[in-house]
Amino acid sequence: MMKRTYTRKEVQDLLGALEGQAREAIRLAKQAEEEAAKDSFLAYNDFRNKVGEFRALCILIEGRLKSVDTARVDDLKEEYARLDTLMLGLLVRASMRFFFVLSAKTMLPMGARDIFIAELRSLHDAAEKLRRPEYAATMGDKLKGDLETAELILEEIIDKAPGMLNFG
Repeated sequence: MMKRTYTRKEVQDLLGALEGQAREAIRLAKQAEEEAAKDSFLAYNDFRNKVGEFRALCILIEGRLKSVDTARVDDLKEEYARLDTLMLGLLVRASMRFFFVLSAKTMLPMGARDIFIAELRSLHDAAEKLRRPEYAATMGDKLKGDLETAELILEEIIDKAPGMLNFG
């Protein structure tokens, strides 16, 4: 069976769509931070759904980058890594702000357990990906610090409410 190949233009179009997803995620992240102060997770869930769409598009792009019908793909891979790093940074910063708002509360809102479980996994995955050589060079000290801060804030929230994350 022949492996399908993709044109450079097809990959460029997907990268354009990925950039659009990133712009929308930036808007949703700002909205989520504002609503977190009002004990609402709706906007944060919208943001996380957009991140999920972005990640799904990333999977498509990664597959197509392996099967482009041209030898010159370095610039496409660099653009993909740039957009992916941008989104990972946005995810880390949005999580950090969202958790910071929640860490100041004495009572955690309903639905917090599910979000924390997802966020622990998400932050772990982001940290792992950002440690890859192709991302580490573009990550920067600020993003490294934000990632550490987000993890610390999340740990503080979990310590405040250990019964909330009963995995049994």
